[in-house]
Amino acid sequence: MPARVRVLTADDDAAFASLWQSAVHARRGAGVLTVTPVAGTFKPQLSRPEVFGVGIFEEAELVSAAVALPTRADDGRSQHMVPGLAHVSSVATAPDRWGRGLAGMAVRAVMWNAVRLGYARVQLWTHTTNRGAHALYRREGFVLSGREKAPEAHDGERIVHYIRELPSPRLVLGRAAARILCLDENDRVLLMHWRQPLTGSQLWEPPGGGIEPGETLRQAVLREWREETGGGTPRLVGEPTTVARDVMWGDVRFVGDEQLFLGRYATGPAGVATAFTAGEQASH
Repeated sequence: MPARVRVLTADDDAAFASLWQSAVHARRGAGVLTVTPVAGTFKPQLSRPEVFGVGIFEEAELVSAAVALPTRADDGRSQHMVPGLAHVSSVATAPDRWGRGLAGMAVRAVMWNAVRLGYARVQLWTHTTNRGAHALYRREGFVLSGREKAPEAHDGERIVHYIRELPSPRLVLGRAAARILCLDENDRVLLMHWRQPLTGSQLWEPPGGGIEPGETLRQAVLREWREETGGGTPRLVGEPTTVARDVMWGDVRFVGDEQLFLGRYATGPAGVATAFTAGEQASH
């Protein structure tokens, strides 16, 4: 079944804790983790406002996840944060899903969410014996910093430190686009709800999009309306307003002015097929 990326919330704490424990126990059973972690030591993280995480879901089941947070100075002992540095605190995949690339999806997603939040670098620690984790992090661009920690406080194993620069989003400047802020007879606003397939982040925005060659603003916004909502043609009110937008969408950042129309429609958009692009369909 297809895997789906979703941003984790406090409601996912129990599922994430169960996933993490099952992965740790499987490593221990395979002889990779030599000392049993103390029961109950996994503390809920996702309810903390500074924590951000992503999960890979197959239907409703959480099968892989990565969680990150701001990095505290002095290896977490200080109250001061290290500017621009995110710390990946946990990565886990259900043991029966190992070898399918799900952890890589989760790590990439959490890194792009870190980029969206303004971080420039990301770090993590892993056990020296966890060969699968070492291979994963190297594939995802991490390098060993040379730092290590003694085993006493880390499940009886030595841990090593990885770090990498975060990627820069592809910048799209000045894309000509038009949107329509449309109200029905009860003054309800219709917004499109998108879920980014790479990062799991969500976006609500008025219907609309890029202007194709030869189109007027009105032609473009009405075409986009039909393609995205499947509804009948709304009545445009007045002239458009220029709105500055700066939107991070996956690994792309759109910066520029867009034309925003006001509109009215008498009935909700129903009964007409939409015409999403492949990218829009994946995000819907």
